[in-house]
Amino acid sequence: MNILESFWFLISFLIIGIILLVDPKNSVPSSANNSVLQVFSSPSSGQQFLYRLSAVLIAAFFVLTTFLSLNS
Repeated sequence: MNILESFWFLISFLIIGIILLVDPKNSVPSSANNSVLQVFSSPSSGQQFLYRLSAVLIAAFFVLTTFLSLNS
């Protein structure tokens, strides 16, 4: 197994970990009890970081998958 395949496995486990870590029910702060306000609330900065990180990891996973499949 070369280094790219090892990196591919690492990215896949990180994506799975982030998906299991992020709970969509907790994306709205508990202080906003009004259901109308909950619709318009934005995610916190930590959640935005996780969303961006997961998007980058998914893109890297796609590129690595494509590259590894074309190279073999």
